[in-house]
Amino acid sequence: MDKMNGLLMLVMGLSLVLQFWAAALAIRMIKPSGVYVAWVFLACGFIIQGIRRVFSLVYALDGHFQGDMTVEVLGLVISLLMFCGIFKFRHLFDKINTSRQSMLKIQSEMTAANHELKDFVGMASHDLRIPLTVINGYVELLKDGYSKGMDVKALKYLERIDSEGSRMARLLEDLLTLATVGYVERPERPVDVSSVVDEVLVELDGLLIATGGTVLKRDLPAVHVPKTFLAEMFKNLIANALRYACKEGAQIEVGGETVGGKLRYYVCDHGQGIPEDERDRIFDMFYRGTSGRAIGGTGIGLAIVQKVAQLYGGKVWVKETPGGGSTFWIEVEDHSSV
Repeated sequence: MDKMNGLLMLVMGLSLVLQFWAAALAIRMIKPSGVYVAWVFLACGFIIQGIRRVFSLVYALDGHFQGDMTVEVLGLVISLLMFCGIFKFRHLFDKINTSRQSMLKIQSEMTAANHELKDFVGMASHDLRIPLTVINGYVELLKDGYSKGMDVKALKYLERIDSEGSRMARLLEDLLTLATVGYVERPERPVDVSSVVDEVLVELDGLLIATGGTVLKRDLPAVHVPKTFLAEMFKNLIANALRYACKEGAQIEVGGETVGGKLRYYVCDHGQGIPEDERDRIFDMFYRGTSGRAIGGTGIGLAIVQKVAQLYGGKVWVKETPGGGSTFWIEVEDHSSV
């Protein structure tokens, strides 16, 4: 009987050790796994079982054996299996945690690199704009003060210098915009997209007059996207439609709709359209389609539109307008930052 009791106490002692060891492993898994509640409950269960074993051993040491060998052996087997399971999971979660830490480190390095890139682009843009401003200024002085003494060819050369200098300045501005577009928290209140488009049209008034085009504004649902980014997207799309697809008296349509919890906006023109094989490439930086090569531009505007849309869970694409032309679509997710 004493031998049997000794064996029973050994089984109970092993179960006790395994219960508390398993509880310690479960507690250790709380942080790396990210599944807090499940591991807390599991750890509490092991601790309660371990405390029960402690009381059972105390009673056994006092000579009051209340255990059953079969039950205790089964308890030991269950404890062992659960301990092995957690031990197996530990290595898995250790790998997950290591991968997570590596990802956080890479993310931190990428964030730092992006900040450095923005600083560099801003500095380079500023440094390059200064000589461009001087060049354009001297061109204007030559045109104003010495144009009468120049022949047609010389005046043509000055116009070319002026045109290319202005194009370079626009290119620098667009590059700076593209480099500095980063995620900004969504506004707490929805932005009135209709008023944003109105402001863009005021800014594009000169282009509207020059092309003779008109803009028909349809329903534009409000959205939780920063106003500056919305203005940048619509400004690029409407300006492109006016430059590349607007004939005298032609009309451009701007509107929006809600589809499956997302908001979609469109800018529709009735110009010559975009060849199907170019529709995916026109959003690439510096890509100028066949219709855009004969007209001034930097090839960055649509890349900016795509980047902003992607920052807010969306995308951009272009489809053929029924009857001819192109319709550019912007899709964004709509939810507030609170």
